[in-house]
Amino acid sequence: MRIAVVGTGVVGSILAGHLLKKGEETILVDAMPERVAGLKRAGVKISDSRRCISGDFTVPVQEVFTSLRELRAKPPDVLFLSIKACILEEVLPEVKSLHHEGLQVVSFQNGLGTEEIIADALGTRKNVMRVVINYAGRIIDSETVGVGFFNPPNHIGVLEPGTITAARELAARLSAAGLETQYSDKIVFQVWEKVILNASLCAISALTNLTIQAVMQMPQLRALAEGILHEGIQVAAAEGVVFPENFFSHCIEYLNKAGPHKPSMCADCENGRKTEIDFLNGMIAERGTRRGVAVPYNETVTALVKGLESHLRSTISQ
Repeated sequence: MRIAVVGTGVVGSILAGHLLKKGEETILVDAMPERVAGLKRAGVKISDSRRCISGDFTVPVQEVFTSLRELRAKPPDVLFLSIKACILEEVLPEVKSLHHEGLQVVSFQNGLGTEEIIADALGTRKNVMRVVINYAGRIIDSETVGVGFFNPPNHIGVLEPGTITAARELAARLSAAGLETQYSDKIVFQVWEKVILNASLCAISALTNLTIQAVMQMPQLRALAEGILHEGIQVAAAEGVVFPENFFSHCIEYLNKAGPHKPSMCADCENGRKTEIDFLNGMIAERGTRRGVAVPYNETVTALVKGLESHLRSTISQ
């Protein structure tokens, strides 16, 4: 199977590195020429000293490109989109130019509704999948990605029943590469769970430049996170996704264990990049408004992050 991974940030590099280490025919695509040059020179370098997944390793890359259009002569069988949700629309024209009937397109991203956006762009729900990723890490230097944690398994789901067999096979392939993944027929539930958890603290951390641990230890900020959580649970319920009665307590327990970790939204703000706020708090706010659910916490942090984005971009450009 010929596999392409689009986006070689933390999530994409860990994915691609383990596929390559297993011996899978894996092509990497990244729009940044300097990143492509580094991959050609040094390969994929994974630092995992705590052995959250497989330990430290470096694996060479045979094929790496700056555009999907360069794959037209020999298109992949599977396409993992591990780019930020906020640039998905920019990449989809290239995905469409590469699309063929058997191509499996996998949203390997955070955020709400990315798989639906992909299906709408391709004009088909067949062979479109969604993975909920349960690992994370950080960029250590220009060539090395560090694994922060992995709470297995990842989950993969589909948009239509005819794709279930392919999803199960892909889950087995990922698991064999060290990234334990299971097929789920409740992927919508799991997407919402991940989005609600991310929305509760990513924006607060980005706005304050505090770690998740520091946010949870400050009563005022913890109360804000709890308000965001409650709204997310109410909006999900309005969309037909009902969580167990203890779900709020489960979320708080999970966040209390996050430790001195800053989410990627912090780095995006620090570097003047567009954040995924529209696919997290922004999407919760949008769907809440549509369903008649009051969402003042999510509306407020969305507006604040977008204001911060605008300020930082203007500052960096000066």
